[in-house]
Amino acid sequence: MMASNSYLYDSNGWKTSSRKDVDGTPVMDVYNKGSFVKPVTLQNGATAIGDGTAFDVESYSKLNIKATGTATSFTVVFEAAHADGVYEPVMGVKMATFDMDNKMTTKNESYQLEVAGYVKFRARITAVAGGNVSVKGNAVS
Repeated sequence: MMASNSYLYDSNGWKTSSRKDVDGTPVMDVYNKGSFVKPVTLQNGATAIGDGTAFDVESYSKLNIKATGTATSFTVVFEAAHADGVYEPVMGVKMATFDMDNKMTTKNESYQLEVAGYVKFRARITAVAGGNVSVKGNAVS
């Protein structure tokens, strides 16, 4: 009878084979199943207008971000830069309605942005009143 090459998945979702090491643990054939996700903080409790912290895009293709905080009103503009370092507006998709915009003005609404091909991304605050605003999320490869 031939040995089976069926695959199992461990608790991390990684593909393993039915082969076992001498200590009985499955042999890992594939180390990553799916995308890499990196937490991103673009603004952290900002109370004034400003560029915030630029995100190095590297090999990430999407950003999923949300604004939170105590501000009664704010405007956060989405901007990305090519290798020349010049920032330009980029459009994001508001996940609740699928409307596109290059800015957000409401707390607790998620936006998804395509950042593949850019070198840097920032969420620049152009207006804030009545408290602070944070912009955080995840970069996805």
